[in-house]
Amino acid sequence: MVASEDAHATRIGAAVLENGGNAIDAAVAVGFALSVTHHSAGSLGGGGFMLVRLATGESVAIDYRETAPAKATEAFNKKQLARGAHGYASAPVPGVVAGLVLARDRFGSLPLAELVRPSIELADKGHALPAREALVLSWYWKRLAKDAQLAALLGRRGAPLSAGMKLRQPALAETLRAIAARGKAGFYEGAVAEKVAHAMQKNGGLVTLADLAGYQAKLREPLKFHYRGLEIHTMPPPSMGGVALASIMLNLEAARAFEAPPGSALARHLFIESSRRAYADRRTVGADPEFADAKEVQPLLASLLDVGFHARRQPPILRDRATPSSAVTPLRASVATTESTETTHFSVVDAQGNAVSCTTTLSAAFGAWVLIAGTGIIPSNAMGAFSPSGINAVTPQKRMASSMTPTLVVREGHTVAMLGSPGGDTIPNTVAQVLRNLVDEGMTIDRAVEEGRIHHQYKPDQVRFEQKRPPAPALQAQLARLGHKLTKNPMDIGAANCIVFDPKSRTAWGFADTRKHGLALGP
Repeated sequence: MVASEDAHATRIGAAVLENGGNAIDAAVAVGFALSVTHHSAGSLGGGGFMLVRLATGESVAIDYRETAPAKATEAFNKKQLARGAHGYASAPVPGVVAGLVLARDRFGSLPLAELVRPSIELADKGHALPAREALVLSWYWKRLAKDAQLAALLGRRGAPLSAGMKLRQPALAETLRAIAARGKAGFYEGAVAEKVAHAMQKNGGLVTLADLAGYQAKLREPLKFHYRGLEIHTMPPPSMGGVALASIMLNLEAARAFEAPPGSALARHLFIESSRRAYADRRTVGADPEFADAKEVQPLLASLLDVGFHARRQPPILRDRATPSSAVTPLRASVATTESTETTHFSVVDAQGNAVSCTTTLSAAFGAWVLIAGTGIIPSNAMGAFSPSGINAVTPQKRMASSMTPTLVVREGHTVAMLGSPGGDTIPNTVAQVLRNLVDEGMTIDRAVEEGRIHHQYKPDQVRFEQKRPPAPALQAQLARLGHKLTKNPMDIGAANCIVFDPKSRTAWGFADTRKHGLALGP
């Protein structure tokens, strides 16, 4: 089963499974396909996190988050942030290609060229622009059209492509051919790298040939915790999403939220209070571990993975009233940054039970709002995800913190669910709500994903809810009486493309969130 935001990518992944590939092969094929069809979030110029768990029980997190170029400084980054955090100066060293190639090399079963070939054909022959991508393109067109390369690719006669119009990408096809032929070196060295470095130098960017040649995706130990007898595997730092997810679920368990009637005001209240505390702490440890003081960070992280710590923490979660965020003190001081919601997530499982949960991003929609000539690559603008100071401040070769939270659920030694979502700061809350809907409220995967969502992130001290899926008026009134300030969010919260799997029958149920009109499909 494959569940993704894009129908082309899902079908390509399902075909890989049908042709004998494993879940990792299919995930790699999906990742490359998104670079062709999902320009607002899926370009080769971005970065991401992939969680892999094999049927043998081996579990690994692949960190291919972007890195700061060697010339990056806090002063330079503050200037590009002040200018809007777009353009070549906002672009870090991309990680997507290195991450996908590492996944295939370590866990795949089919040749890389075979996994990239469908994306090459899609870029060469063209595809009809999906309705959702056309809508997002129309939102950003005035800004995107300022770049001549993007305007030529995604527009016709000065207007953005509309749904159903054919989009061919011969330059991207050539980049994908280089990757198919030479693997990681086809992107980070040679002609493609030279074009990227030349465009950066010409347009005020920092990324050099040396930065590209030196980039490495990392294998990390997943962050693991238990919730109600299940083992949860999620992304470790530099993700602060996995830390937040663990804190939310452990706070819920400490508060015995599972005893609250499903859908009740008490259930929602305890979730809000758990999120308030989790979001207060996530930035204190959610940063590149290779640049953090382990003696300081590891004890904090250990506390956040301890249900007893959450049960003892002051002020306690009260069942009859909200705790003001001003009364909740983070474990240590941290500096907040705002994350864009335009990311994308996909999930894959094969018949043997090998499983993948992967979230990838360009940071903002369409990343840096430029297209590198002759490559088809839209770079991300993730330099804006560094904080102005503190544990997540910019340093050369450092990975910026992220809320991306790819997650796997394990029961009795078998992977039984693959969860994740886009949504920037809302990602950990989205994943937590889907997980809670499955485990505590007994929903099927489609209901668990489609259920309306709420969001609280410590500050501002307010509860956002989806305009299209609002809580019932009586529920809103009950939450208000408990002291929560509710506010309507015109945008959807997340887009969770998730799968549950029964290892005994080898049956998978997948669901692509209708908030972004994706597709879940088996071979």
